Amino acid sequence: MKKVFILCLTAVLAIAVQAQNEKYVNFMKKNIAALDSAKSPEDLQVSANNFERIANTEKDAWLPNYYAAYAYIMKAYFVKEMKDIDPLCDKADVLLANAESLSQNNSEIATLKAMCLTARMRADGSRGMTMGPKATMILQQALQQQPTGNPRALMQMAQMKFYTPPAFGGGKDAGIELLKKSIAAYDSFKPASELDPTWGKPYAVNLLAQWTAQ
Repeated sequence: MKKVFILCLTAVLAIAVQAQNEKYVNFMKKNIAALDSAKSPEDLQVSANNFERIANTEKDAWLPNYYAAYAYIMKAYFVKEMKDIDPLCDKADVLLANAESLSQNNSEIATLKAMCLTARMRADGSRGMTMGPKATMILQQALQQQPTGNPRALMQMAQMKFYTPPAFGGGKDAGIELLKKSIAAYDSFKPASELDPTWGKPYAVNLLAQWTAQ
């Protein structure tokens, strides 16, 4: 009788865990879709808030922290007041540290760390001398962490190259070459799970059209 009871209890617990996991996956999918379609700083803040709430509940999952950080970084690119950028990046850095504590040597997290630095450079161009090389180094690490090619890291690296003078290994041609590699990597990229990052291809395609038209 005791054995039957234990088997029944195990089955009930397994069903409860599965239901909780399905709830998490569905909620994440809904919020990822909302983040992908965000069109304003206000939309991005809503996304950041939602992912932070998920992160506070799912303490062993790195992706809610990652997406909350991504929302803050994108908001830092959207805002018009330069004084608002650093506080947003500060929040993103904390979330990225949380994500990295749960998933080390993660190419996607490294890519966002580099994006956060470039956002800070937008707030103060004089930071480029120190933050630019640091962002490039982090992106190189991101590419090493995913040898098959992280399209988002390649896209960020392409933008760094495009705006670097040719005398220092950058320029239009170098940027376009890397951006083409990024788009090719998007076509072959397979996320590790249904919740892993896939964002960026439409932006990369539009960016390539802009650069080649110049």
